[in-house]
Amino acid sequence: MKRISTLLLGWAMLAVTHAQTGDLPRSTPAQQGLSTQAVSLFVDSLLALPQTEIHHVMVARHGQVVAEAHPAPFRADDAHTLYSASKTFVSLAVGLAIADNRLRLDDRVAAIMHDHLPDTISTALAQMTVRNLLTMSSGIKPDWTMRNNTNQWLNTWLAYPVKAPGEHFFYDSMATYMLSAIVQRVTGKTVLQLLCERIFEPLHITEVDWEISPEGINTGGWGMRIQAESLAKVGILMLQRGQWEGRQLVPEQWIDEMTQKRINYDNANGQAPTDGNQGYCYQLWRCKWPTAYRMDGAHGQFVVMDPASDIVVVILGRSARGHDELACIWNQLMPGVDRTDNKNESKAEKRLAAACSRAALPLPQGKQRSNVLTNADFKLQPNPDGIDLIKFYQDGKQMAMRIYYRDGRDETIPMAYGKWTYGHLTGEPPYSIGAVGRFAGLRHNFATAAAYAWTTPGMLTVQIHYVNWISATTLQFDITAGTVQITHNYDTAHPHTIPFAIVQQ
Repeated sequence: MKRISTLLLGWAMLAVTHAQTGDLPRSTPAQQGLSTQAVSLFVDSLLALPQTEIHHVMVARHGQVVAEAHPAPFRADDAHTLYSASKTFVSLAVGLAIADNRLRLDDRVAAIMHDHLPDTISTALAQMTVRNLLTMSSGIKPDWTMRNNTNQWLNTWLAYPVKAPGEHFFYDSMATYMLSAIVQRVTGKTVLQLLCERIFEPLHITEVDWEISPEGINTGGWGMRIQAESLAKVGILMLQRGQWEGRQLVPEQWIDEMTQKRINYDNANGQAPTDGNQGYCYQLWRCKWPTAYRMDGAHGQFVVMDPASDIVVVILGRSARGHDELACIWNQLMPGVDRTDNKNESKAEKRLAAACSRAALPLPQGKQRSNVLTNADFKLQPNPDGIDLIKFYQDGKQMAMRIYYRDGRDETIPMAYGKWTYGHLTGEPPYSIGAVGRFAGLRHNFATAAAYAWTTPGMLTVQIHYVNWISATTLQFDITAGTVQITHNYDTAHPHTIPFAIVQQ
């Protein structure tokens, strides 16, 4: 067992990242003209939302962080995948290409990507412009399964029927992918390379990567992985109209252009205002709060920027209630702008600090040990995850779970009772996107945090969070029934109950 404990320590050390955080100045809400009680109420409300896991939240005003929480097992230096919030970064790259006179908004897509066109092109396809891609008005009806079924994304997308570019909003991640391809073609650099040179390096953003398509192009519409504080920096940069420490990193004019409403969504005229119908910009959304705009990704990935109050709010996590997260900003946080609570300020600051530092996701509940089963191997019947065998090793409060797959791979997950234990994956975490070549371009340094408990004498529950990604996996071993239920926490996944045979060690 001494060898297992040494291995567990080694895995924990591998999981430590040497990431860039703490660059932005820290302050208190009151020092930046915000009600501490309002900020505290915002954080409390956000953390209490049902069907929601908050992984990171950060509030900045006047360029200074006034509140942040990274609920355990998530940590400040853990990067997070952004889904469609990645799109805004493509728009920034387009702005850089325009500033360098390599691209114009009215350039024709067909002219730039001429070698990916079908044999015959329609008048509508010939008319499609860069501007149409930015506003999600390409005229192509989205096909969200296309990226899963072919590695020829450019040719396939440009071969779809095109109807009246510029007239109708069709939200389509492949339109953003096309923008990424165009930027790469006209600059000779991937979007990520361009952003690193021109924006990320001056902002000291060092922990960022982005998925690459089978065609060697950043996926654009999804796939960026970055830290919460880095997102706050980019939000501040945008509120400063592209300026950072005296340098104009992005032209002011482009920031102004890309943040203005360009097209209506869902025939919004006459409807009650929601965060979904205030209009689309250039790869950004306008918000229900009249002066605010946002980056917006699936499952609750938000960077909200309000120029009127000079506030940036970053929210990353797993949520089915994204609009409720935004409502917490409008209803709890924003009423505290330019209002301080001098009478109870000290108490409010302590309460806020305590709420942020104690924030944590729930651990498996139950007992540390069970007499029903000690060290054992579980031989699984064929299953969608391709798992062949699961072995457990236990040493006091420490436990390791080793998973053997039918294709010859294996993973070891360290865990503990009553606390999260960190480890390191050699493979890849669960992912709700099934695109061909997914994960390509990402540094495969995925970290785990795991804990276990005997929920009942015959039920062992293991919870795994992939802390520098987004997803999680729950395994429930029913010893009496001889089954394990494996559940991944993304919306397209379904729990699988798999029979097993116990092989006693």
